[in-house]
Amino acid sequence: MASFDFVRDKLTEWNHSDLIQRFEDEEIDEEGFLSLEETDLMKLIPKAGPRCRFRKKHNKFLKKRQQHNDDMNIQEATSLSASIKASRSSSGNITGEMVNQESRQKNIIKPLRNQPPKRSETKRSLDKLLGTLGGSVPTKNTSEVGETVYDQSEPSTSKILPLQVNIPETETKTEVKKIMQRVKSKLDDLPSTKLIDFLRGKIQKLEKDKKEIVGVFGKTGAGKSFLINTILGETKLLPSGNQGACTSVMIQVEANMTDSKYIAEIEFMTEEEWKDELWSIFSDRSFEDGNDEDHERDDDDDDDEKISALYGKDGCGATLEELMDRKHFREIPEFRLSVKKIFICDTAEELSEKITCYTRSDTQSDTFKRQYWPLVKCIIIKVPNSKDLLEHVVLVDLPGNGDCNKSRDEMWKLFVGNCSAVWIVSDIARATSEKESWDILDSTVSLFGPGGECRSISFICTKTDDIEENQKADARTCILRRNETTKRQVRDKFNKQKEIKKHFSGGKGFLQVFTVSSKEYQKEKHLQQEETEIPKLQEFLRNLNDRRTKISDYVSGAYGILSLIQGAKSSEMTDSKEEVCQVLEQRLKDEIKSIGQTMDEAYETFERCLSDGVRQSEESYEKLMNKVIAPRGKKGSGYHKVVKTLCKNGGVYKPKGKRERRKEINLNDSLASCMIKLIDEEFKTYFPNEGKRGPIREQIDTFSLDTNSLFGKHPEMSLHLIFLKTEETELKAKLNCDLREKKKKMYSTLTESIKDSMHQCYIRASEHTGKDSLKRMKDELHLHMKNNNIFHKAKKDMLGCLINLKDHIVMQLKCKLQESMDLSLKTPNSSFLPDDVTVECNKMKMYYEKLMGCSSTVQFTPTLDLHTKTTVFESQSGNGRKRVQVSTGVTMLTPEIDKELTTHNRKPTYRLQCPKAGLFQCSSTGLVFLMEGKGDMIYMMTQWDSRLLGSMTPAGPLFSIDCPEQSVRQLHLLHCMCDEKDDNLSVAHVTDGNMEIVPPLMTTATHVIVNITHLSLFGLIRNWFSFLPVRSQVLLFLRPQWNRPQKRILNVMLLPKNVPLCEVEHQQKGSTFIQSSSNCTLTPRGKYGLCCKLVANSSTKPKSGQFDYDYSPNFHPTFQVFLDCMSGAENIRLSLLDRGSNDQRVWECLIPTDFEPPQVNLINPNPGAEAELNQLSGEAFVDKHMADLIQRVKMVLHVADDLLVENMIPDELYSRILRAWTSQEQMRLLLDAVQAGGTRVKSAFYKALQIYEPRLVQDLAASR
Repeated sequence: MASFDFVRDKLTEWNHSDLIQRFEDEEIDEEGFLSLEETDLMKLIPKAGPRCRFRKKHNKFLKKRQQHNDDMNIQEATSLSASIKASRSSSGNITGEMVNQESRQKNIIKPLRNQPPKRSETKRSLDKLLGTLGGSVPTKNTSEVGETVYDQSEPSTSKILPLQVNIPETETKTEVKKIMQRVKSKLDDLPSTKLIDFLRGKIQKLEKDKKEIVGVFGKTGAGKSFLINTILGETKLLPSGNQGACTSVMIQVEANMTDSKYIAEIEFMTEEEWKDELWSIFSDRSFEDGNDEDHERDDDDDDDEKISALYGKDGCGATLEELMDRKHFREIPEFRLSVKKIFICDTAEELSEKITCYTRSDTQSDTFKRQYWPLVKCIIIKVPNSKDLLEHVVLVDLPGNGDCNKSRDEMWKLFVGNCSAVWIVSDIARATSEKESWDILDSTVSLFGPGGECRSISFICTKTDDIEENQKADARTCILRRNETTKRQVRDKFNKQKEIKKHFSGGKGFLQVFTVSSKEYQKEKHLQQEETEIPKLQEFLRNLNDRRTKISDYVSGAYGILSLIQGAKSSEMTDSKEEVCQVLEQRLKDEIKSIGQTMDEAYETFERCLSDGVRQSEESYEKLMNKVIAPRGKKGSGYHKVVKTLCKNGGVYKPKGKRERRKEINLNDSLASCMIKLIDEEFKTYFPNEGKRGPIREQIDTFSLDTNSLFGKHPEMSLHLIFLKTEETELKAKLNCDLREKKKKMYSTLTESIKDSMHQCYIRASEHTGKDSLKRMKDELHLHMKNNNIFHKAKKDMLGCLINLKDHIVMQLKCKLQESMDLSLKTPNSSFLPDDVTVECNKMKMYYEKLMGCSSTVQFTPTLDLHTKTTVFESQSGNGRKRVQVSTGVTMLTPEIDKELTTHNRKPTYRLQCPKAGLFQCSSTGLVFLMEGKGDMIYMMTQWDSRLLGSMTPAGPLFSIDCPEQSVRQLHLLHCMCDEKDDNLSVAHVTDGNMEIVPPLMTTATHVIVNITHLSLFGLIRNWFSFLPVRSQVLLFLRPQWNRPQKRILNVMLLPKNVPLCEVEHQQKGSTFIQSSSNCTLTPRGKYGLCCKLVANSSTKPKSGQFDYDYSPNFHPTFQVFLDCMSGAENIRLSLLDRGSNDQRVWECLIPTDFEPPQVNLINPNPGAEAELNQLSGEAFVDKHMADLIQRVKMVLHVADDLLVENMIPDELYSRILRAWTSQEQMRLLLDAVQAGGTRVKSAFYKALQIYEPRLVQDLAASR
């Protein structure tokens, strides 16, 4: 009550007593009162006059309250500062929980995500001190390359720069929100201008409400409710077990972000919608008694169950008017008022009891108790203390087949179409045999696939603890064995579902199978919690929740807004501004042109497919129609009702009942099927949900004004450029969301267009009654099809959607970015803007750098300037701030093996001597170091600690790195991802047994780049659930078979590409490394087999091996080939087969038995070719046949891979080659580099051609 008293007192004080009742009706307490926004005020106070007076007093009150809080913070910070100084004077340093402020201090390492640290009061005080006093603003530097400028001024006593406080992400967002609320209150006090209105709007839009939806499907009794309860750590949230049969109600579970209450919001259908449904039920019943031909009734009592549940005995024989009498709805006035019914409870059990009659059919009670589930469209349940899993994720328990009620069916389709992930839940005992689970997939795949945004399907087998009595003696072994068998069976069955798989472009990782036991997770009777796989599902939700990205987006947007305010205040219209503006406007025009070309290519592709589809549809429309309205095996009299209902419902018939799950009959889908079939493959290519990005999204993602390149030349414009960069990032994210929504609408255009064209025909057909009405309905439909070009209209409508998509993307980029450039670069000095946001801007900069992985000791993020070929960064030294500018050319160095350290550690320890500032790469490990000066890099591979990894898995070796001179500023770690845009990669920084996950600064085609401030252990990690293929290598080592030299063992190792060969060779001492073409692409945890041919007496063990994606310092062979006798065999042919893809060959190598490197020695059908081949050097061959090579080389990426590994081509060129669309374009880019590289590169290029294109090499050599 005290909270409401505060509101009542304030309203009375401000002469708004008339609003007290209104505020109490809306349950606005003190917290809600302080958080009121403009949209809330418009609802609470409709009249403009009172609303303006209230807003003015409300803003003034908030501002005064904030000023009071700031004064208290300053007092607390001052007290803390005094204690720090006193501590220094007595002991020389800060002890306890205070932060070490030595010049070369170390970062405080974050613990694992599932163990968030509790901040001490000292750290909170330090945060307040930083937030109150602000940070430093870097001094302007105009030095040339190589110059060093020091800031010799005395440090201000009001600023504590060296402090580095580890701020939890959730607290970061809370603080940033408070900052932006203060800025908004300052803007609200200013007169309206174009810039002020723009800034207000930007602050309003900072919070994004888009959430990821996980659709949970499964038949009654599969354990969906129990599963959701267990995942959320609740026991009695959703009713489960024997509490009644589940209904078609959709239940949406999300996080309660405001308090610790359990909340349920029940949304009803409208009175009119319920009346329509009752009328439909009565019509169906009277239909059987009429004069029409059909006397068949559905063999279920679904309608009777609804009437009985809601009305009891009163429903028997009642008329429509009697059933709509309001006496039946007295207990739920919300239904008649069309508002949500809300329950707020302290416990999950209490809430579950209250909502039972809205979710379930009580079949056990002997007495009648009114149940309201027939009136419910959806229930939203908000669960407290679940931000970790559900802050940005919604779990939706969905029926498998929609609903006969139109409003519920539309909501169901909306949910299914918005699912980011789909969970199919089934009892493990019937996972593959139960037809309903697979029917759900089959019937909904077009909605969540191309017509939706689903990126993964998970098949969840429940009740794994349910085993036979005779198995309980060895329960754990039996359960785990059955789990593995079931997983394999489910994957095998899914791979056979061609109609489902054709809708997706993803690989094997698209389907995940989990075998879970909710009971065992709670009791741990036979299995440990990890073995129940419930933690894996929790981690799945955490990864989907992705709180860090959401917070980073919010902070990035806020930083851009404050940068615009500061930039607009601090500069006039100058020549520099005009120059920057012209450069950016030209870049904008060029980038938009490139996107337009891609969209035009898409239009041409779809136009061609749709034209073929129109032709096929016109030729087969009668067959397509009869397949629905006159199917084989259905007699006319028995199918009359189906056709009648279909015509009444716009071409769709939804069978009722739960006893038999029958598919929806859709005439519109059937008529559109030819056109849909022909566009499916192209639609999957251009608009994929998962796997690689489509061409259109790739164009959006690669779109860039390249503002980074202007920082060095125009440092005075840095604030404006920061704003434009954040605007560009935000706009691209929005366009990707728009693309996802518009492509869903586009996919349904063909069906919707045909439905629209058939609308009047359906109405006319449904009006036929009496004798021969079925025949007359069919004739009506056929005649309409014959006389109307519905397929041409459907084609035109879909192509129109493509044109609209292009216009939308182009106009958004053009208008939004041009507006941002005008406001930032063409607005004169805005002295009227708030003059006291410097503190907020500095604090926001600190938060931004923390989240983006930048250290506060590095004032500027190193940025690569492709135009000046330099990298600029500013570092903090003992004498002041030091600006360093170095060349971006990478110098390849061969490391020394430090014998003393290697002997001590028993592992190779490398020493790389870097003679000056610059970029240096280790030729053995691929590591690249950005140095600010001379220094020795000392490093070695070490063992990953699985306890620190949690749900992550290594994506590269873990290196222990040291630099005595402390002159390294950036580290480039070699990765093996096929797609450089793979956002699963992160950098792990391990210190003192704790691991910090650092987001990469940038990912190139070969390396992941991260800024560093101090050295310890660094390595790449990725999500354990990621199954994306990786670049790999097959390494061959030959060793004697014990003491029998004639018998040998060939060890075959499948390893990721970024495992250093030198490390493996060190492990395989005593074996001979056989050089071969080792490159291939493998899938982590995929099954592979090795085939050895041309040697009679050989055996391979094992028959199948798993690619373990291993980064342990101890490498073991995946396969061993036992060669008993090689006499009479000249060569050995090894082939690696993918067991999961019908033994498709993924790698092959032919090696001679003397184990020399493989030579190209194919049969040459052209005499004289071999002589010319020997005579031509690699350089001459490339020069002579350049035009032919551009047109005929198909294995461009394999050749480029080899050159990249040999450091013959740079990373940037390799990235451009990957993005090129055709092999000809790829070859032109590659040959440009080969020509520029000289004899050495041409020779390497020629050797690669001999390996990957041997027949082409011989054909060209033989040509005259």
